[in-house]
Amino acid sequence: MNDTGKDMEQHELDVIRMRKMKALMDAQKRSQAVQERTVTIFEKADQILRAVLAPDAYARLLALKENEPTVYQHIFNELISPDVLQNMDYLLSIVARGPLPRRIPLDVIIMLERKIKGIKSTIQVKRGDETLDLGSYLTK
Repeated sequence: MNDTGKDMEQHELDVIRMRKMKALMDAQKRSQAVQERTVTIFEKADQILRAVLAPDAYARLLALKENEPTVYQHIFNELISPDVLQNMDYLLSIVARGPLPRRIPLDVIIMLERKIKGIKSTIQVKRGDETLDLGSYLTK
């Protein structure tokens, strides 16, 4: 009877181990599926940005991605809103039809970059050898 009890306990332990292994494998599959879905979302967003941005604006955005990832992430979040994420497949079908007539120019990317960095524009007036900002020039 003692051997039978040990066999039953061993069998129960094996069943528990199998359940845990199955749970771990399922969790790993779920995390891998989430990661793949995230990658495809970013790939789709990149396709949309490539189609919507002018070539020089897209190149500037890629340069920001390499050199200043936080600025890039803010601009990405500004351009790819939750509405865009929800309608991504529809937008890709529009992009697939052909080139868009109007694209977002480089100026918009530069403006967003300056806004995120907190750089304010200054207009300078050159008068002779003297360079003044517009406010100082107008008060003279």
